[in-house]
Amino acid sequence: MVCPENHVCASSYTLTNTHGAIFVMSCAPRDHCDSPGSISASNGRIRRSTTCCYTDNCTPPPPMLPDKNFQPNGLTCQTCLSVRSKWCYSKHTIDCTGDEDACLLQTSEYYAPIRRSVAVRGCATKSICSLGTQWIEFGILKMKFKYSCVLSGTSGLQHRLIAPITVALAVVKCFNF
Repeated sequence: MVCPENHVCASSYTLTNTHGAIFVMSCAPRDHCDSPGSISASNGRIRRSTTCCYTDNCTPPPPMLPDKNFQPNGLTCQTCLSVRSKWCYSKHTIDCTGDEDACLLQTSEYYAPIRRSVAVRGCATKSICSLGTQWIEFGILKMKFKYSCVLSGTSGLQHRLIAPITVALAVVKCFNF
């Protein structure tokens, strides 16, 4: 495949505790490269990594997932899951661990064949929060993924989007695809 401008050849590896592992080779924006990250919520944990190479027809090195680190870091975030909305609120919390130093609200919108929205709150690494806008199409399924993160020590809300494969894994269980 020919990558769009400012994209490079990429290998992405995603591992969830509920859906197993997925490995994808495709094009990715340069700023997605070499920044492993993780997400934790009440319904599970996701670790992901993307590696890249920068010449024609190259093969990126195998991605290495971030280490499991369950040491609390002092940040506590709301946690919830809504399978029918772009918003969820809960008094339930999760203690963030390791490098997960941001609270997130992740939204997924599915436009075809049936319009659906999903919202998840939990903890994330800064690298996950900064992945950028993603639209994905798998046959007739069209999806949009968006992250809004509040970083530790700040009060501003930063709007971000995540790599779609990560969120698709978390939502598959909800829709029983």
